[in-house]
Amino acid sequence: MARLVNSYLDKIEIAKLKIGQDADKILEAINIDALVQNPETYLQGLGKAFLDEHSKDIEYGYKQGEKFAKEVMKKS
Repeated sequence: MARLVNSYLDKIEIAKLKIGQDADKILEAINIDALVQNPETYLQGLGKAFLDEHSKDIEYGYKQGEKFAKEVMKKS
């Protein structure tokens, strides 16, 4: 069981690092003038761009969680 948990955590950590690095890039690239002019639209645009860029990573993490849960249920 420990090997199963460690394998799952390793896979998720890789995706987490990639997404985290890109999140930091987005924070550095924020256009303060555009943010102040129309915060809601600007932030929605940034959020959509981030999700578009990482939808595969998010889906991968979801599927890994499902796979992990099924394996844990088999072993219970």
